Amino acid sequence: MAQTMKSSAFSNGFTLLELMVTLTIVGIVAAIAIPSMSGMVNNSRAERITELFELDLQFSRSHAISRGDTVRISPRNGDIANGWQIVAEGSGDILRQRGALDDGVTIISANGLNTVAFTPTGQIEATDTITVRTSGCTGNEDKQFSLLISGQIAVTELACIQ
Repeated sequence: MAQTMKSSAFSNGFTLLELMVTLTIVGIVAAIAIPSMSGMVNNSRAERITELFELDLQFSRSHAISRGDTVRISPRNGDIANGWQIVAEGSGDILRQRGALDDGVTIISANGLNTVAFTPTGQIEATDTITVRTSGCTGNEDKQFSLLISGQIAVTELACIQ
């Protein structure tokens, strides 16, 4: 006794209606998710640049003490937007370089200083307050660095400016 199987041409795959409903749902979810993803990307960028700047301030102070030399953070090509470099003044060695800032990131000195220098004892040459701002971030991702005469760095979180 042989069995026969019936198959229809439409039994495999999706109907056009099912495909359209699925694509509509995916489009709605994407429209809701994309704006929040943009905020997450901006927050990540703000966190990365502020942590990097704080790390380089600490690195400079540490190397000034260990080398017994003045170590200076200065803008590359005269503009902090082009990045910065860390130089040991006595030897002229470039200890570290950072590339250009991302779009929407600004670093501002309250006293208009162009460089930050740590002496061989770890003190700062001139006190200042440096603010790092990132456009489009949310929450308290921006930072303010108060450079104290002792060489200590006080970090304050700032609310992001939209």
